[in-house]
Amino acid sequence: MKHSLRIKLIEMALVTVIIACFVMGINCIMVSRSVTKEDSEETLVLLNKNQSDRVNTTINMIEQSVDSLSNITISSISDFSKFKSDGKYVEECTKSLEVTTNNIAENTKGALCAYIRYNPEFTEPTSGIFISKSDDKFEFLEPTDFSIYDPSDLAHVGWYYIPVQAGEPIWMDPYMNENINKYMISYVVPIFIDNTSVGIVGMDVDFSEIEQIVADTKVYNTGYAYLISAQGNILSHKDYKTGRSMNEVLPDEYKIINDASNEGKVISCGDNCIIYMTLDNGMKLVLTVPEKEVLESTNTLTKKIIKMACFAIILAGVFAFFVSGTISKPIKKLTDIIRNTANLDFTNNIDDEKLMKRQDEIGVMANEITGMRNNLENMVKNIDSSCIELNASINHLQSSSEGVAEIAENNSAYTEELAAGVLESGNSIEKVQDNLNIINENANSIERLSKQGRELSAEIMNRAVDMRQSTKNASEKTRGMYESVKKEAEKALEKSRSVEKINELTGAISSISSQTSLLALNASIEAARAGEAGRGFSVVASEISNLAKQTGDTVASINEIVNEVSSAVIDMTKCLDQAIGFMGDTVLEDYQNFGKVSEQYKNDATIVDDNMESVNQAIISLSNNIAMIKEAMDNICSAVSEAGISINEIANSTSDMTGQIGENKNAVDNSMENIKALTKIVEQFQIN
Repeated sequence: MKHSLRIKLIEMALVTVIIACFVMGINCIMVSRSVTKEDSEETLVLLNKNQSDRVNTTINMIEQSVDSLSNITISSISDFSKFKSDGKYVEECTKSLEVTTNNIAENTKGALCAYIRYNPEFTEPTSGIFISKSDDKFEFLEPTDFSIYDPSDLAHVGWYYIPVQAGEPIWMDPYMNENINKYMISYVVPIFIDNTSVGIVGMDVDFSEIEQIVADTKVYNTGYAYLISAQGNILSHKDYKTGRSMNEVLPDEYKIINDASNEGKVISCGDNCIIYMTLDNGMKLVLTVPEKEVLESTNTLTKKIIKMACFAIILAGVFAFFVSGTISKPIKKLTDIIRNTANLDFTNNIDDEKLMKRQDEIGVMANEITGMRNNLENMVKNIDSSCIELNASINHLQSSSEGVAEIAENNSAYTEELAAGVLESGNSIEKVQDNLNIINENANSIERLSKQGRELSAEIMNRAVDMRQSTKNASEKTRGMYESVKKEAEKALEKSRSVEKINELTGAISSISSQTSLLALNASIEAARAGEAGRGFSVVASEISNLAKQTGDTVASINEIVNEVSSAVIDMTKCLDQAIGFMGDTVLEDYQNFGKVSEQYKNDATIVDDNMESVNQAIISLSNNIAMIKEAMDNICSAVSEAGISINEIANSTSDMTGQIGENKNAVDNSMENIKALTKIVEQFQIN
């Protein structure tokens, strides 16, 4: 069936599971995306902070080295005015700083050059210290000659004039040192004494130390880190050269990074997610990763959720297939039963009993359908039996109607001849019949009253018999109870005499106790005579004496209890005697009186019944006489055969009856046809 109940149940289960899976899946995906996004943001923030801390550690180490060297330089210039005017003093200060500068440079990781340069306005153009690393060792070189460069030539001497003009420490952008073929980054600290520029202290560091940290930063699968300067120039990037403006190559990311409110936050930019953090030297470390990699775990989880939802739907379909079978199969069987019922088939089916035994709604339906089938089957059987009886009755009615019709035709001829004579004697006969009817009604009334009297006397007699039987039964039960109580009372009195035996036993025990006490006394005397040897025997004798005393006390207690029991037995005996006397003298005597009364009651009822019988016989005799008179009057009526009016009425009635007989015959014929139709209908039913 295209739209069977089983298919609908399966569809309903699948739709329910699909909706549930869809709602739960969407909810799980949304939650997972939210959680994954939060986790990824936390991961990126943590990674950015860790890598920034690593770069900051390197930067701080360089800054500490340069700051320490600048402080030492300032402290070594004890007389600043002399320093500005005496070249030998300058050389002495410089000489004292060489070892310190070399030690600081060697202990700074990644350091390539270290230098101390003085203000060329009051020192020699080449004054100061400059050491450069070569073959893993620092060597002293001649410093750059300021005299050959103009102060505005920042490309060559900007490393000096820019920090001095800024008046604060500054990190220079990385640049390529062509002499050693390495990118370097410089940290320069200007030195001031009495607000007068003394010079600078700086250090060139291998930029690869910082660049390696940036390059080693892995973000998910293909994500990476890059470094930009405070001015927005690229310092380290896997795709772009150092020195290029980020605003030119990555304008969208630059716009986000240039906004200070976005620092430390994961921001979506096109297909990527970026996060940046400003380092201690003003540079910015940026992490970038494709957004699809950030959401890769969410996509994996989404696929798993979809697979689980598909599996749940398949499992629900299989489960619904079997469960719907358990529901639809009994309903199919019920449908077959209803179809058989519709086809008038009421034969028994083995499935009926199985379905009726179910403890669910199907079982209730099966029981109701079975009840309906039984009712219909009984109705068909009743219709069948009624058809048989009705057929017989109609056949009998048909034959009777034919006989009545023939008699009616004969009566019609006779009544026409007798009509005239009957009319003459009709008035006299009517008066006599009226009187006879009155007498007959009175006789019938008397007869009815006499019958009621007999019925009442019979009822009284029955009640008297019942009362006598009840009294007899009660008397016998009471007598039996009396005998039983009497026997039980005699047995109880007989058993109560055993108390006397207890008295005898206590007397014997008391005598034994006295003898034991006497023996204990004698034993004590003998033990005293024996002296030390009889001390143990004296203890035994003392214990025997105590035992005899306790026995005597116990016997006294028993005697008291026995006396109480004897008193109770005597009271019980008196009560039993009174009860037995009451039953024997009073109850049995009352039951005998009840028997006599019921016997007298029965005799009185018999007398009443006899009297009513006599009255009834007299009434019956009167009724017979009246019947004889009526019969005589009937003979007179037949003699008055010329009563025309009555005979005419009889003739008319006979004619009407003849017509009705014809109609009855037609009705009988129609009934026969209906019976045949009912029989055909009943034959269509298949019943047990």
